[in-house]
Amino acid sequence: MVSRETKLQIGLVSVVIVLSVLSQFVFPLGPLGSVALFAGTYFLIFGGVHLYLALAGDSETIPVAARWRFVGLAAMVAVGIVLQETVGQTTVGGVTVGQLLGAVFAVALVFYLVYEARAGYLASQQ
Repeated sequence: MVSRETKLQIGLVSVVIVLSVLSQFVFPLGPLGSVALFAGTYFLIFGGVHLYLALAGDSETIPVAARWRFVGLAAMVAVGIVLQETVGQTTVGGVTVGQLLGAVFAVALVFYLVYEARAGYLASQQ
């Protein structure tokens, strides 16, 4: 049987894809609009269902706190996409913003994975 989460994900991805395709015909997007659409689409596809279920307080298979952590990570990546495309080539102290974003994402991903592994381990010990 298909879970509620899977049904929500299929529905959300379908709606996001249709709206993404139709938006290009309804109104023309400039470079910044295209980047914002891509980042928003990324966030909705990867974090949308987690955001909805976290707001609803549904912890059927995944704890609500873990959903919020994933939503935070997905939002950080979406903001990073916009920053990379808008100011990514700007140099700060001899290092480009794109390089700084890459380092921040790498550290954040490692911390996220370690924290989730620790939280899963602690939950299994109870």
